[in-house]
Amino acid sequence: MLKLSLSLLVLLGTCAAQNAHPLTELQGTSRVLIVFAPNSNSASFLRQLQLIERHAYELTERNTVVIPVSLVGAEPHFSGENLPLATSDEQAFARNRFHVLPADFLVVLLSQDGTEQIRSANPLDIHELTAKLDSLPRL
Repeated sequence: MLKLSLSLLVLLGTCAAQNAHPLTELQGTSRVLIVFAPNSNSASFLRQLQLIERHAYELTERNTVVIPVSLVGAEPHFSGENLPLATSDEQAFARNRFHVLPADFLVVLLSQDGTEQIRSANPLDIHELTAKLDSLPRL
């Protein structure tokens, strides 16, 4: 399956060097699907990542990077383009920006310009997600 692209690895290095945040750095280059959960064993979190993994090709074709954010538990591993927020500061930044409490499950889709397109407290149906992605302009 697809792995994190070389350009995103370079981007991560650039973010660390400039103290920038990965979410900010992705703006203008990718659509971003953020999956928040209180822990990596949350049923909703696991269901959403399972749906994403099954349709990783479709999301990659639509220039979508997945960012899983869970406070407790092992780092989720799944195929496809993904960019886990590794530090607690990165996770706190994302939770603060999108007003997500630590106990909440939430899925947020951002367009390439950083505009919030979908906000769901339930796992997103992949057909709804791809239809929305197809309706968004590419920069």
